[in-house]
Amino acid sequence: MKCTVALSLALLSAAPAIAKDAYPVTVPDGRGAEVTLDAQPKRVAALWNAAADTMVALDLPVAGITTYEGQRPVYLGNSVDAALDLGDITAPNLELLATSDFDLTIGMTHYNAPYAEEIEQFSQFLSYESLNLEVSLASVSSMGKALGQEANAEALNNDFVALIDELKAKVPAEPQSTLFIWSFQNVFYGYQENLMTTELMAKLGAVNPLGRNLNSDEMSNAFVILEAEDLLKHDPDVIMMFVSHGGDVAFNPAYERLKAFKNNRIYSVGYQYSQPSGPIARELVLREAAHLIWPDTFAAPDMPEDARAVPVEFAK
Repeated sequence: MKCTVALSLALLSAAPAIAKDAYPVTVPDGRGAEVTLDAQPKRVAALWNAAADTMVALDLPVAGITTYEGQRPVYLGNSVDAALDLGDITAPNLELLATSDFDLTIGMTHYNAPYAEEIEQFSQFLSYESLNLEVSLASVSSMGKALGQEANAEALNNDFVALIDELKAKVPAEPQSTLFIWSFQNVFYGYQENLMTTELMAKLGAVNPLGRNLNSDEMSNAFVILEAEDLLKHDPDVIMMFVSHGGDVAFNPAYERLKAFKNNRIYSVGYQYSQPSGPIARELVLREAAHLIWPDTFAAPDMPEDARAVPVEFAK
């Protein structure tokens, strides 16, 4: 398997140096703000994991990073081990941010925009939202421009769009219904197609029994709470589940009647499925989802073992 991000990284070593006249540069962020950078940022704090992901994909150092549910993005392997721990994405350590000499801070609008005025006192600030593929492509493009890597960021985006088409062309004709669930304290939130993880599966041709919310693209309106009877009603071929904060999932005897349970196709998936906007995360989600849905057609992707999908463990 050839990884498009890996191929892009190989090309980066031959990329030309940043032109002297590339800055100042003005970029729009996810808030609609226009941010002007006078020089290429040297020390960047990634409050949003997709920012760290994008920097790793562009072969740039990540100086600071937040955690999500107590962990760094394991799918990035050891590439961010040297980054300063800035606390949780929902409540970053602003005092540490202020005293660590960052040129640029990149955050997630939902969590970090409320602190924008404070952050802007000691660092320039960009923030983006995590919603769907269109937003992901625009965010990577904007970050690439800010980081002096506009052409390489566009190449990552173009390669990914081409990869979607390449994989879709190989998908078998027989439909496979696939349900993605975010499990939090044993409440199941089913993703509709509005959200990026399930949007990618739909682009491959998987059938989401929850469909799409046609009334809104807001994240809060693209979940459906699922009870056992709902799972039995939809009875999907494949269930992928991100178990928030890890741990086992409470067992219900009704699950034994599900096709996915009988065929051992209920999977616990990695961090990247919950935060899929970066170039590396979105490719891993696309490739592994294709493998889980159509295992006879698509090989398992190369990835850190800690990030790989495994069968869900139910607590009986």
